[in-house]
Amino acid sequence: MEFNTKFAMPEKHPVACVAAGVFESRKLSGAADALDKAAHGQIRELLRSGDMDGKMGTTRLLYRVRGVAAERVLLVGLGREKEFGEKEYRDCARAALAA
Repeated sequence: MEFNTKFAMPEKHPVACVAAGVFESRKLSGAADALDKAAHGQIRELLRSGDMDGKMGTTRLLYRVRGVAAERVLLVGLGREKEFGEKEYRDCARAALAA
């Protein structure tokens, strides 16, 4: 399996999976916000329903998100926004790779 990291418009790349973060406050990262806008609010609706809480290291895999070119969207919990730093970034990356 091949992994690549890119900082680009995540909703427009026809890849197998794109990952994006969600904070514990249910605030979306920039990538997650772009995906949500392309999906006409589908990600925020998932958060409102309680299916993802944004706690550090939690993940939720979504299939065939409308408006998003990727086959799957992996949401990764980033924990508390004020506490998010290098260590938390590494922990989230590990969680994404393990999902």
